[in-house]
Amino acid sequence: MYSLYNRSRLVRAAAWLLAAALLVGCRAANAKLVVGDARVEPFNFDVAAGQDHFHIEGFLARNLDASGRHPALLVLNPNGGNARRCINSAGHLTELGIHVACISLPGYGASSGPSRFLGPQSVAAARRALDLLEARTDVDSSRLGLWGLSTGAVVAGLVMDSDPQLRAVVLQSGAYDMTAFWPQAPLLTKLEILHEVWPSKRVLKERSVMAHLPNRLDCSVLILHGQNDKRIPVHQAKLLEQALRERGTRVETIYFPKGRDSLGRKVEQPLEAFLRENLLAAD
Repeated sequence: MYSLYNRSRLVRAAAWLLAAALLVGCRAANAKLVVGDARVEPFNFDVAAGQDHFHIEGFLARNLDASGRHPALLVLNPNGGNARRCINSAGHLTELGIHVACISLPGYGASSGPSRFLGPQSVAAARRALDLLEARTDVDSSRLGLWGLSTGAVVAGLVMDSDPQLRAVVLQSGAYDMTAFWPQAPLLTKLEILHEVWPSKRVLKERSVMAHLPNRLDCSVLILHGQNDKRIPVHQAKLLEQALRERGTRVETIYFPKGRDSLGRKVEQPLEAFLRENLLAAD
């Protein structure tokens, strides 16, 4: 009888735990922004790079909790990004009190191409997106941020080199010296680059963040990289860190000891802390 009673208590406890887990799961699912959510709107635009014209796909997730102007963050996902997937995964950052925009770079997602491996058209698209965010009446133009992941970090770094309107920049798992990276790049990466552009010295230098760093940068920079990244060695991140510190830039770095090329949710806590301190905090 005692055993049966205890077994009954265990069953009831397990039922309560299951119900709690389902409730939390439902809340988490409801919190995730998706295209079609009232807070998400199209952020499409056209941009020119030289004689070429591109139509850029984008989405904007707005913070609707308060009126007035809010900081804004532009996100550039890996491999040119896919704005739809990007906003689904990064849109939750609106809970910090910011607007979040995602774009597909030329040649990716629903944006017109060709891509030309992170060429001037990708930089022009990112700059145009920032200009459009800056012009919005619900955006605080003095608090603009940029977060680039992998190949998106290369474009973000190139924009950082020449765009004084940025207040905070997050560079995650990127290659910042293309001339040094090319000889040691994995074969698959080399084939991906060759599919889009011939990697001449001029082309590689044009896409090298290190080659275009100004003497001074006024934004704050967070560098995230995995120590065991086989695709892009962590040495690339450390070279950029050193160059930025030599220029007096405010730099924070996190090198994840067990991190590989995809850091996933490991970055969430340091990313949100950096955005709170450098994008949300008052001057």
